[in-house]
Amino acid sequence: MIKKVSVYILLGLVLMGIGTVNLKAAFSAYIFGDYYYIIKSNTESQEKLNGFWIRRVYLTYDSDISDKIKARARLEMSNDGKFGSSALNITPYIKDAYVTYQFLPLHSLTLGIQESLAWSNIEKFYGYRHLEKTAFDLYKNRSSRDFGLSLKGSFDANKKFNYGLMFGNNSGEKDEIDKYKEISGRLTFNPNANIMLEVSGDYVKISAVKKSSLLQAFAGYQADWGRVGLNYGFETIKETGKDDVKFKVFSGFAVGKFSKSVEAILRYDIAGDPQINGNDRFFLIQKGFKTNVLITGIGWNIHPKFQIMPNLKLVSYKENASGVKPKDFSQFNVTFYYQF
Repeated sequence: MIKKVSVYILLGLVLMGIGTVNLKAAFSAYIFGDYYYIIKSNTESQEKLNGFWIRRVYLTYDSDISDKIKARARLEMSNDGKFGSSALNITPYIKDAYVTYQFLPLHSLTLGIQESLAWSNIEKFYGYRHLEKTAFDLYKNRSSRDFGLSLKGSFDANKKFNYGLMFGNNSGEKDEIDKYKEISGRLTFNPNANIMLEVSGDYVKISAVKKSSLLQAFAGYQADWGRVGLNYGFETIKETGKDDVKFKVFSGFAVGKFSKSVEAILRYDIAGDPQINGNDRFFLIQKGFKTNVLITGIGWNIHPKFQIMPNLKLVSYKENASGVKPKDFSQFNVTFYYQF
């Protein structure tokens, strides 16, 4: 299997080289990982686990097929991030595969595996995906990708009022195997280069008897000193014959730039309802309990495309209806990322 994948990658690189003869194209890579140390965990056997790991490798090829048509292919390589009895294998799979047609100066259609609308703009403003995912990604409420058709654009020439609409599989990067789909939309207001305001929502038909909706809002401000952002949202899951399941999250972050080479981040997430899914990859969050999550770190920018960041991640729990409260979780990382 690995040999076959290697052959496909090599063939792809050769084709890329051929394609660059007449087309404007670019190949890029983005890698991040950590040295991690679990200080405290609800599972005693996980305490003091430590080591180096690569969480993500992205290899991306972007091409301008014409002045109106652009395409992207992105390969992701990662492991499942689950703590077990054996070392983790790094496996490749397709992350993005889409083509975009700019049919009007301010409006475009995109077909294929692409970023979902739920938080792609929020993640870009946040700027610290290599440190940790944004809230509704971290807590597994929605996938970062979907296979579908999207319409995006601006209502004005200055691109202050922007929109996005998408019809997708709700299957992440995977191909579809059922008849149930997702419809999503978002509105973004950028009154100037410093401010971003956004509202978004979606409706997902999971099965014949189960559906989910997610609504959220974001406000962000940035300047030379750094940036701050506030994100609030809630998911409602309805299933025939069962009580509704609700999950709301408030997430706030602040990034301070002390110099060109040093910056710090502080983030705090409050789950107002018990975690529906939790998280079992790289950063452990137990489901079924209300949580407070604190993430803080100091970044050393060796280069604009290379950062080292010591950071601390903490999870505290609240008692559930049965009076059960898991042990708090804490993890120290030295995170690195670089791109080229």
